[in-house]
Amino acid sequence: MRLLGSKVKQYRKQKNLSQQELADGICTQATVSLMEKKNKVPSIKIILQICRRLNISLSDVLSGLGSGMDEQFEAISVAIRREDYLVAASLLGKLEMTNVQNSFDRERYHYYRGFVELGAHHRPDEAIFHFNLLLHKTFKMPWDLYAIVGNVGMASAYLSRHELDKARYYLNEAVSYLDDFEWHDEATFKRLVWARYQIAKMYLELQLPQLVIESVEAALSAVKHQASLYLIDVLYEVKGQAEQALMSKAAAKRSLLIAKTLALVTHNVALQERLAPAVGSTILE
Repeated sequence: MRLLGSKVKQYRKQKNLSQQELADGICTQATVSLMEKKNKVPSIKIILQICRRLNISLSDVLSGLGSGMDEQFEAISVAIRREDYLVAASLLGKLEMTNVQNSFDRERYHYYRGFVELGAHHRPDEAIFHFNLLLHKTFKMPWDLYAIVGNVGMASAYLSRHELDKARYYLNEAVSYLDDFEWHDEATFKRLVWARYQIAKMYLELQLPQLVIESVEAALSAVKHQASLYLIDVLYEVKGQAEQALMSKAAAKRSLLIAKTLALVTHNVALQERLAPAVGSTILE
């Protein structure tokens, strides 16, 4: 593991912080200077606190966190975001666990294994076991990306067990972390939008339509900022469903019509089929 001091400096300047301002309450200004100029690694606690203040993740300023398994993990990640859990399970089963030798790879493994247990095998207890391993490591901090999506996974697992109070707790945890998180690359952007979408769907199941709309609006803001179409069609779908629950018929009809139009653009056949009866239903007339 190697600290990228130039990256620390770059992110610090982007935030218009001096070295002393970055260090305040965390470490000394001299420590920050050594980090930036000499790539000196202080304690993991200090690095995490520095990352928190800069709104970045460990992987933004540390090299050697991953391994040669990055491509395999990314393929699993894509399958999970598409909700192709059987594909994700197959890919995960092909991993040579003897190659999982560092903490970052083990962290990723437990995260993906949790969603595979939940989505492919319908075993929420097993999923909770793996998400717990992800969330309760001694060095973990709540602003880390995998902690955010780990809370989403925990909420989903408890929702499947009909433990609604625990599901709401983990949803609220995920939302509070997401509100303070900034992305710096396409992969992180997609994970965060996916997390917002999953949160919105769970709030809908919990019959909390106003929270659905808040989560969707946050996701749509990010998507529009990136000029992206990522999940935009299904985001409008769940927004329309929440507006139906709130008896906002005109708003619901508008959102579902947008979703249907976007489904044609994104070639989302499944969504087109779901929306065909919904958009024409009398509830929206």
